[in-house]
Amino acid sequence: MGTMSDVLVALVLSLAPLTGYVLGRFAKEELAPGRRWFTLAQHVLFVATMFVFAYAHKLQFVHAGVGLALIFAYLAFKQFRIWWLVQTVFGAAFSLTSQQFFLGSLIFLHGLPTGSLAKKPKDALLAGAIFLVVSVAVMRLL
Repeated sequence: MGTMSDVLVALVLSLAPLTGYVLGRFAKEELAPGRRWFTLAQHVLFVATMFVFAYAHKLQFVHAGVGLALIFAYLAFKQFRIWWLVQTVFGAAFSLTSQQFFLGSLIFLHGLPTGSLAKKPKDALLAGAIFLVVSVAVMRLL
């Protein structure tokens, strides 16, 4: 992909939390019983995204090691989950991988439950903005 298309894909991916927030507000009665399933979906999609990132960088042990360490830290310290850190990791991983289509699909799917579980629209917008800024910054550095 070219540089401009990478930025456009990152822009679309950054809209996923906002889309999830809007969907969550339209189906408020479904949020309470589905909260645990949204959380489970976030965990599964995070682990899948990090495995795709590690697989794409199997020859670059530093990147793969960082991805696997993040999976371990995420699963071991669930009570200390910080959503903005996850978005930062996703932004960097998206910019560093050659598997952008597959990784981007997983990141978009992760953004939907993230936005649905957001308390305020500001949180969903901030999650998307963090992803966009980090991914574009890393693209420009490379």
